[in-house]
Amino acid sequence: MNQHSTNTYVLVAGAWHGAWVWRDIIPALRALGHTVSAPTLTGLGERRHNATHDTGLGTHIEDVVAHIEMENLDAVTLVGWSYGGMVIAGVASRLPGKVKSMIYLDAFVPENGKALVDYIPTENRARLEVFVSEGKPIPAFPLEVFGITDPVLVDYITPRLAPQPWLTFFEPVQLQPLREGIAVSYVYCQGYVGSAFGHFYEQFKNDPNVRTAVLDTSHHCMLLDPLATLETLVNLG
Repeated sequence: MNQHSTNTYVLVAGAWHGAWVWRDIIPALRALGHTVSAPTLTGLGERRHNATHDTGLGTHIEDVVAHIEMENLDAVTLVGWSYGGMVIAGVASRLPGKVKSMIYLDAFVPENGKALVDYIPTENRARLEVFVSEGKPIPAFPLEVFGITDPVLVDYITPRLAPQPWLTFFEPVQLQPLREGIAVSYVYCQGYVGSAFGHFYEQFKNDPNVRTAVLDTSHHCMLLDPLATLETLVNLG
């Protein structure tokens, strides 16, 4: 683990989750001397009461942009987990001068004009569109889908999950070309059976412009294997 330099990490959680998902990572990074923050996105975590019908991907991008600006953060390492990859892509496009590097942690890596639903199987999209037609938030998927079976973790995660505002999955992201000099990394959790992220890893593993890493755990790597996750974030930061 590289402890010779310190970074400024902004951690962005995935759908249905808040900053609470980073409970093991935040103090560990800080103990190594890094600056760390994890803004919870509108409508999730402790901000679940702030969700409206208009809460979308653009809202969540603005959440993180405002956080970086208000905290006057520079040379930021953005970490986007799962849906959080959609968010950090938008943030880097908005604040290219403040971003040093990006780590997609078992995450979606969007193209300009694409929404999250453009990267999932047609049958799954059809299920999500039911909530759109009814104007309802999307309930969290069962934890077993993500390989979470430990009763202690189930008890920790379950009451903290919040319904995901439907527009966040359906709103296309608007991106500018990534500024030259921003380092990009992709971390794939190969223990996640049925993962939607394997094709992103396959896309990037031979790309000389993208650093890659593989974790031998499931999607909730920061809770299932916090030490390996910590080492990976430090090494790629």
